[in-house]
Amino acid sequence: MKSFTFHLQKVLDLKEKEKEQAEWAFGKSLQRKNEEEWKLVRLHEHHDDMTLKLEEVQAQQCSAADLIMLTQYRQSVERSISNQKRTLRGCEQEVERCQSSLTERMKESQLWQRMRERSLTQFLDAQKLKEQKELDEIGTQLYLRRSN
Repeated sequence: MKSFTFHLQKVLDLKEKEKEQAEWAFGKSLQRKNEEEWKLVRLHEHHDDMTLKLEEVQAQQCSAADLIMLTQYRQSVERSISNQKRTLRGCEQEVERCQSSLTERMKESQLWQRMRERSLTQFLDAQKLKEQKELDEIGTQLYLRRSN
C-alpha cells in the first residue's frame, strides 16, 4: 500500500512558515507597545513629581532663576509626554497591522490545511475502494474455484 503524499505540501509548509513569522511579528509589536506604554506611565509620574516639586519651591523663598529652570524642565517633560503619546499611537497602529496580517496568514494556512485534509480523505477513500475491489476479486476467484 502506497503512502499519502500531498502534492502541494511545499506550499502548505510555506504558509505555515508565513503564519509563524506573522505570529512572531505580532508578539514583537505587542512587546514594543507595552514598553512604550510603560515609558509613558513613567513620564507621567515624573511630570507629577515635578509639579509637586514646583509647588513646594513656590511655597518657599527661592530665586526666579530656580522657578524658571523648574518650569522649563516640567515643560520639557510635557513635550516628552506628547512625543511619547505619538510614539505609542504609532505602536498601536503597528499592532493593528500585525494583527491583521496574522489573521490573514492564519486564514490562508487553514485553507491549505483543509485542502490537505480533503486530499487525504480522497486518498483514503480511493485506497478503501481499491482494497474492496481486491477483496471482491479474491472472493470471486474463491467462489469460482469451489464451484468447479
